[in-house]
Amino acid sequence: MFDLERFSKLQTLLQNSVLDAVILLPGYNLQALTNVRFMLLERPFMVIIPAVGEPQTIIPHLEAQQFIETGFIGHIHAWRDADGFDDAFRAAFSQLSLDGKTVGVEGLRMRFRDILLIQQYTNAHIVDADPILSKLRLYKSPQEIEYHRKAAQISENALAQLLTELRLGMTERQVARRLDELQVELGGESPSFPTTVLFGKRSALPHGETGDTSLQQGDTLLIDFGTHYKGYVSDITRVFFIGEPSAKMKALYHAVFTANETGRNAARAGLTGADLDAIVAEVLREHGYEEYIVHRTGHGIGLEIHEHPNISSENTTPLETGMVFTIEPGLYVPELGGVRIEDNVAIAPDGKADVLTSFPRELQVLELS
Repeated sequence: MFDLERFSKLQTLLQNSVLDAVILLPGYNLQALTNVRFMLLERPFMVIIPAVGEPQTIIPHLEAQQFIETGFIGHIHAWRDADGFDDAFRAAFSQLSLDGKTVGVEGLRMRFRDILLIQQYTNAHIVDADPILSKLRLYKSPQEIEYHRKAAQISENALAQLLTELRLGMTERQVARRLDELQVELGGESPSFPTTVLFGKRSALPHGETGDTSLQQGDTLLIDFGTHYKGYVSDITRVFFIGEPSAKMKALYHAVFTANETGRNAARAGLTGADLDAIVAEVLREHGYEEYIVHRTGHGIGLEIHEHPNISSENTTPLETGMVFTIEPGLYVPELGGVRIEDNVAIAPDGKADVLTSFPRELQVLELS
């Protein structure tokens, strides 16, 4: 299960940076190396990977056997609750001699307590390694892209089944729960994030929380959801109308639909995230909705629901083969409603966009009882 190729890539990234080592906690970067999802708990568990040489792993004894079975290389310093972790930390850091050197940590994941522990056992200079680590999972293999495609298929099949079961009076929470169940029944591992279901004017909340609002005739229905398959995620948003929508909602939908279509057609290697964001946003502006553009066009997906590359004005890095991301223009008008249409896209070896999602995007009116 240990991914030696990805591990070698990480050490190459370190060698080409200012970092002498990087320290990983249980999380997505460690999962990318081991293909096992370890939980981040209260017991210290760190993998110290030097730019050159073998890693040192500090691990609770109860996790050690599973870690060993991944085939991860290097030295494993397992510790028991009864003995404490002091000896394990001392042994691991003494093997690496990091005093005075530069060590990277996961800036968005490393906890304050973990930083204090590192500082207790070494006098290294600690910096944020996220800009370097982001490159570890930036390019997906053909197999990983197929996992994304399968996750999308599972989600779309679940959504199709859900639409046959919708009834007036159901709550947002009930609809979300049923969609989660259907994804698991059809082969998904777990939701890739908390499923968002919003009815009526609540669809104008870009990150609205699913609640107890009941589905009524005339409502807009926004569903943002996804699942894991082999660890890799899908992330899809579709909007439906319960009965014929108003002219204003039709115009809003048409603008977002056109922006989504334009983005999917424009995506290709060589275009930067900022370029693609500008192309999509310009469509929304041309339709007269500039004041309602409140988020970027998309984000990368992988083991994690939000990864690089970002499809935003800040990302000047060209898109390349193996990058996987969303295209999800949205408009949100208070007291009217919101529309977001989200698809998953990979850059194929020929440099063109391989759209992994296929659920219909055209305006759909549902007749419910």
